[in-house]
This record gives sequence, C-alpha cells and structure tokens, in this order.
Amino acid sequence: MRLNREQPMKHFYFFRHGQTIENCNGTKYSKKDDSHLTKDGIKQSKELAEYLSDKKLDIIYSSPLNRALETAEIVTQKYNNLSIITNELLGESIFGFRTDNDIKTQEKINLTFSKIIKFLKEEAIECKFNNIAVSSHGSITRALCWATGYKADVIKNCQCFHFSFENNEWQFIEIFIPKI
Repeated sequence: MRLNREQPMKHFYFFRHGQTIENCNGTKYSKKDDSHLTKDGIKQSKELAEYLSDKKLDIIYSSPLNRALETAEIVTQKYNNLSIITNELLGESIFGFRTDNDIKTQEKINLTFSKIIKFLKEEAIECKFNNIAVSSHGSITRALCWATGYKADVIKNCQCFHFSFENNEWQFIEIFIPKI
C-alpha cells in the first residue's frame, strides 16, 4: 500500500487479544461482545505488555469488543496517560485465504480487507502519533499484516507483529509470541 506523501517513520504493533473461554472451546471467530479474557489470557496480555513496555507507545487503537479492550487496558498499565481509541473497523471479521469458492465468504473477506485498508489510510498512517499499537482479533491482525505485504498465517493469542512505515513503505521488523 502506497500513499502520496512522505511522513516520518512510524512504528506499528498489531496484536490479537488474549485467550478467552471461547478460544478454549475451539471457537475461532465470534462477534460476541461479552467474551472476556481467561486467567491465561490475562497472563498473555501482561507478557505482551512487558514486551511493549520499552516501545514508547503513543496510542492504542482497539476493537470495541471486550476481549480486545481488556488486552489493550492491560498493556496501558505499563504506561502513564496512554489513550485507547476504539474503532469499529477493527471489530471481529472474517479474513480467510482466497481459496474459498463460496462467494459469500469471499465477499466477507474482501469487505474485511477493505476495512483494514481504510483504517490504515484514514486513521493510523494519518494520525499525529509515531508509535501505534492496534489491539484486535486474529482475522483483523492477519488482514493488517497482509495489507502491509506480510503474509501471516494463524495468529495466536497476544501474538504481536511489529512493522515500520517510512517513505510510503512498510517494513516487517519482528514477531512477539507469548510463552503462555
């Protein structure tokens, strides 16, 4: 994805929420808003917060769903006055691989990808902040990675992808995977 003007280097940290009861039961996709983190999900989020503690985050964008917000709130405990901005574009969506022959599934995948491109262009890249975290869901995190050119596969709970964006180019930096 390219934009027309140059901006200072930005760092992005895209991560999936911590483990929920639904994850333990094998659910891979849920728009339920009442899903909360398990004890392991809280531990994963604290481990993620420790990883992010030296990244000098300016802001966290989050899905409005509880599990992503709870993860973002745990991360903010390592910072003073770090704001969380919820964004509907980061809500749970489907983002599979483009091999599904089902037209409705493919339409949902295309819609998710369009949402992510819109979020990146209109919110994240254009904002005044340079160190940006994004708390969302596996499908959204995968779509964010794909939008930057990095073909992520299965996204684990609290797995975090670090990218830089400078001179209209995305650069993959590293992946963090919690031990829990």
